[in-house]
Amino acid sequence: MTKNKTGKVRSKIESQEVIAEASRKNYEVIRLTRIRYKDNPYSFIDLRLYQSDPSKEEEILYPTKKGIQFREDHFQKLIGKWTLIPSLLFNKTIIEKAWPYVEQSKFDDAVFKAFKAVEINVRKACRYSAELIGVKLMRKAFDPGNGLLTDYSVPKAERQAVSDLFCGTIGLYKNPHSHRDVQVEFNDAFEMLMLASHLLNIVGKRKNQRSQNKST
Repeated sequence: MTKNKTGKVRSKIESQEVIAEASRKNYEVIRLTRIRYKDNPYSFIDLRLYQSDPSKEEEILYPTKKGIQFREDHFQKLIGKWTLIPSLLFNKTIIEKAWPYVEQSKFDDAVFKAFKAVEINVRKACRYSAELIGVKLMRKAFDPGNGLLTDYSVPKAERQAVSDLFCGTIGLYKNPHSHRDVQVEFNDAFEMLMLASHLLNIVGKRKNQRSQNKST
């Protein structure tokens, strides 16, 4: 253990894991981190603003004093009542469609609703029929050669990778929850909702790109 400038004892960090992060500005990131301290039986959740120095070529994120930290078991109890976290980290569709199930501790339902929302948004963006679902829907929408949501400004390998990302995610996280009961813990559900939120953000950007291309 060491002492900080105020003379208070500060425990050494034994391990830390970044659970999720979201860009706030070009040089600011809000980061959710799980931290364990030496000789402490509890893990802690740290929600903090990180900043990089815009004047430096190498981007290194530094933690600021703007943040909060508390025990992970307390975090799990409070997360349903503390709306700051989902509003900062999640796409608004996730907050509306999936987060209410997290508040009820129905984590498997939350995951299903999140990836169902991804599927619905992809279908709407492409104006496909309701019969096209699941992996087939993703393959068509993000086809590297003629997908309506494909970004043709990037190399073909990257286009294929995005297609695989959507197909693999829907196949792994949405389809199993459609056919059987899947046990999901809070931490896993939180991470899955972050992934679904990321996919929804991609769909939104691709949809906007299509609209811009049509208007030019």
